[in-house]
Amino acid sequence: MFSEPVGALVNTVNCVGVMGKGVALEFKNRWPANFRAYKSLCDAKGLSPGQVFVFDTKELFASEGPRYLINFPTKAHWRSKSKIEYIEDGLDALVEAIQEHEITSIAIPPLGCGNGGLDWTDVRPLIEAKLSSLSDVEIVLFAPKNATDVPEHVHSSLPMTFQRAILLKALNDLERYFNGSFDRISLQKIAYFLQALGVDFKLRFARNLHGPYSETLKLAYISMERRGMIDGFLSGERQSHVTPSGCAVANEFLNQAGTAASDIIDRLNKLVQGYESPYGLELLSSVHLLAHHEGHFPVEKIIREMQGWSEAKRNQFSEDAIRAAYDRLKDDGLLHQMKPNDAELSI
Repeated sequence: MFSEPVGALVNTVNCVGVMGKGVALEFKNRWPANFRAYKSLCDAKGLSPGQVFVFDTKELFASEGPRYLINFPTKAHWRSKSKIEYIEDGLDALVEAIQEHEITSIAIPPLGCGNGGLDWTDVRPLIEAKLSSLSDVEIVLFAPKNATDVPEHVHSSLPMTFQRAILLKALNDLERYFNGSFDRISLQKIAYFLQALGVDFKLRFARNLHGPYSETLKLAYISMERRGMIDGFLSGERQSHVTPSGCAVANEFLNQAGTAASDIIDRLNKLVQGYESPYGLELLSSVHLLAHHEGHFPVEKIIREMQGWSEAKRNQFSEDAIRAAYDRLKDDGLLHQMKPNDAELSI
């Protein structure tokens, strides 16, 4: 949808200011100013089903991006299902917005389907009927893809803590850099660095074949899968992703927790930039473990320890790569002395 050279894109939203997964998250990442304006409107109770919120990106040429983003509520709350009357009333508002802003081309997703729970065979003819009067407007309508995730409203009462919420949020934000899912190595390393950045998981990590490892963390991920927060951890492929419900509950929790989570996640994103792969995270976390937890300094000693860790590491990580990882950790302020903590707590 994002590659369509149209003047407007429709973004399906709820009315509580949460853009969690999928298309909504892509909108949030591409146009953060739109998200801020949308969230402010929701916080002020200014958006309801049957209305649309039009955001002007100021782009003058469709080849450079859409001029307008039209935020279309298909739910009152992310915990709820969509209702066909929300789509019907919202389409009336959409027609008015198209005419008011003189929009000549628009791309529309399958409104209320997928996570919303509506049937495309009911929604499509409604869209076509409501927009039939717009004879001079090019309309690109997208059908729903085959969804494998349970809709977010199904698990709307997941138990949430700050630690659990920030882990889910960090994973969800990083998914796009890992082709939509994580192997078990990467899941371990992301939690490892969140703890290094100050999240109080109280996990103990020790040397393992692929870097720092916590058995308690593995059990925590199993528990999170069984509670519907992540999916794929116990599958044969062992590729995990955050579920829509896990993402939505975490976002809602963190929206009430102030800015601490955002600051930590921003630091995490900066830290792992350029290391967004199992190889990169293993390298970065292994260097951090050797320096920060085992006290191996200077970098020449870390290189010797890394090469003596295992034959695989000796063959996999060059001296230059180890030095670069060390410099990244040092520049980001993660190579200070940490007080030992023998306590261990499941997430």
